Parts: sequence; structure tokens; C-alpha cells
Amino acid sequence: MSTLKFKRFTKPHFLKQIGRELLGRFFGQFNTVLAANSIALPAETTSDDDYYNGIAALAKAPEGLPDEFVDAAHTIDAMSNEEGQERLERAVAERGMRHLLDGDNTQADLALKVWLEDRNLLVEKLNEVQLMRLASFDYFGSKMPVDRSGSFAAPTAETLRLLTADLEAAFQQRNRGQHTTHVEVHFIDGELWFTIRHGDTYARVPTINAGHVSVIHFRPAKDDVVVFNLKRDEIRLHAGTKWERELYRTCFGLRLFGDDQHFSERKAYTLDPLLVDGVDALDVSDIPGLTKIVLREHEHAWPGEFNDVDIRKSDDLFASAERRGVAAIRSGGQQRRAAFDVYFGDDPKPRKVQLRPPNILKLGRHCDAALVQRWLSARGFRAVVPGSDGSGPHPSPEPQPTSPVAGVPIQSLTTTNEQPVAVS
Repeated sequence: MSTLKFKRFTKPHFLKQIGRELLGRFFGQFNTVLAANSIALPAETTSDDDYYNGIAALAKAPEGLPDEFVDAAHTIDAMSNEEGQERLERAVAERGMRHLLDGDNTQADLALKVWLEDRNLLVEKLNEVQLMRLASFDYFGSKMPVDRSGSFAAPTAETLRLLTADLEAAFQQRNRGQHTTHVEVHFIDGELWFTIRHGDTYARVPTINAGHVSVIHFRPAKDDVVVFNLKRDEIRLHAGTKWERELYRTCFGLRLFGDDQHFSERKAYTLDPLLVDGVDALDVSDIPGLTKIVLREHEHAWPGEFNDVDIRKSDDLFASAERRGVAAIRSGGQQRRAAFDVYFGDDPKPRKVQLRPPNILKLGRHCDAALVQRWLSARGFRAVVPGSDGSGPHPSPEPQPTSPVAGVPIQSLTTTNEQPVAVS
């Protein structure tokens, strides 16, 4: 049985937002399996308070519930928020399912309605949200970047097969198992997201049952992510080890552009613009969709015998420093972290963004990533790491406007990912 923990299904006030009618339709999908596990739901004649409290009590012990039910409830639970609502509203509109938007839907209503009509769509959107929540990436760009958003073509099934074969051979050589590599590609928010599932190091775990100790032998699965940004002609990698990141850098360059050194400029986040440009580093006048950015927190360190660290907080660090006639950002030492309030469009409520060099970006709402990345690139918060580009002694050739191994126009891939390409 599953041991997933719910964030919202255990709260009666959340269940009341869904209502008894929708909850009844949801539980009705599991009548047989619930009965087979001797799980009784609150009776229809039960008062509202007792009904919702009874459902919440069931959710507090998910290890006693059937896995099919737990998986479904977890997906609905995880998408019942602002981020999930935004993705679902866009997805159902694109899929011709606008009738699900009729009436006054809470976030939970919409998630459950989508599950009832097309549960695969809900799972797909949850996978996208989870991908967007990754906060730690290593960046690599081309030496002569070209905006490929209008010319790049999606990798064909043959290209993905060759890419998978390259990765599979490398993982076998590192004793990560055989025939374990699986690659999928999705077009999300104008970027190509590649998910790579492969075997990890073999594991042995002792277990005990009724006083008897045994050892389970298994090979865990591991998920990595490679994102290709078409506009900036760069990739960012989320992987556990240096050799895996190097593997992805070279293999994706080879299979997408015929050159294993295409992505040879290693990049990282830097906070230098805060010191060099001051408040101008927060300018968003050329970024449609962003209204204002305010520096709220800054961490500065002086490595040495005492490991001194200063953390300054304010409603507006630059405005406060100007009023007092002092420097907002001190020179010397090392800038370790900065936290910002970012204002989007007409929304009066800011969302939090935190930047920690060299490669960590944390977003209050992860569907804001595209606009925040545009600001960071425009203001110079992204820099080439000197002496670590991995390009070797020869320069990278001039990039071509389209991929020599691509076949399907990128515009033919939908953001809803109806049929993601997968090779295993």
C-alpha cells in the first residue's frame, strides 16, 4: 500500500470546497475496490460536518487505502492550487473542454472535474508542474547563440533512439544496469523538456517482517532533466553527478546539432549586477509582463577564520540605502544570496524569487519561470564561467539555423503534450 501523505485531503474545509456531489462522483469510481478493502464511506444521511470529517479521517491514514484511490487523490490534491489551476485552465481550453470551466469552480473543483473527464490530462499537467519546480540546474550555451524559436525542428523518433542508445551505453559502462534508459520530450512554455529515466547504483536494503530479517535487492530508478531553451540556444541540466551532466551536455549537442561541443559555454547565475549596476539591475521596462522588482534580502559572506556572514532585510534595500546615504551592496567578500519581490502585470501582490549562485533559482510560483529567466538574462545575472566551458582546444563551429537531425517543425508540438515522444 502507498504511504503518500496528502496536504489538503485531510482538511475538512478543503473537502467542503469540492462539495458532496463531486466527492460522491469521485468515490463512485472506486466503490468496488473500497468495498474489497472493507473501507466504508460516511453514509449519505450523515450531516455535512460528520461527512467531511469522516472523509478527512480516511485520508489521514493513506497506507490503509487502495493504491488506485491514493494515486488519484494525490494527483487531485497536488493540482488544487493556483499553479495547477492556471495550467489546467489553459489545457482544457486547448483540448476543447471549455465546459469544465463553466460555473464558479474552486481550484479543487477544477482538478477533480478534469480527473473525472480525462485523468491522463491531469497526470500530464501534474508532471509538468513537478518538472517546473526543479530549482537546481547547470547551464550550457553555444559560443555563437542563435534565436531558434522560429526555425528549430523537433527531434525525430530516430534522433531520440540514437540519443537513448548513447545514454544507455554510458550508463551500462558505469554499472547502472542494462536496458533501463527511457527518454521523453515535452514542449512546455516554449522550451523542449527532456526527461531521462535510467537505472541507478544497485541497492540492498534489509527488511523485517514478523521477526524475520531479509534483504531486498533492487536497482532504483533515477530521473534527470535536460531543458533546451530555443530562444537562447542553451540547455540547462538537472542531474546528480558531474559525469552525468557532462554526458548530457555532449550527447545532446551531438544528437540535436551534430556537434558534441555545441553546448560548450558553461554559464551560472551571478549577483554581480547588484553591485555593478545597483538599482538598475532591477529594471523590467523591457520585459512585458513584469511591472516591478524589489530587492528584499541580501546575504554577503567574508570567508576566513571567522566565516562572517551578513544578512540584510528590508521592504526595499535599495530605497532604504539611498535614504540613509549608504551602499545597498557592500563591495568585497562574496554575494551568496538575494531575495526579490517580483510584481507581475496588474497583480498588486508580489511573488517571491530567490537567487543563490551558482545554479539555484527558487520561485514562489514556478509557472513564472519564463519571465523571470528573461529578466535575469537581460540584466546580466547569467554569466559564462571562465575557464570551464568544456570546449577543448578547438572552437565550436557556426551554429546552423535548424538542426541537421531534426524533422518535425517545432510548432507541430503542442504545449498540452498529447503524444509525447518516448524511446526506451
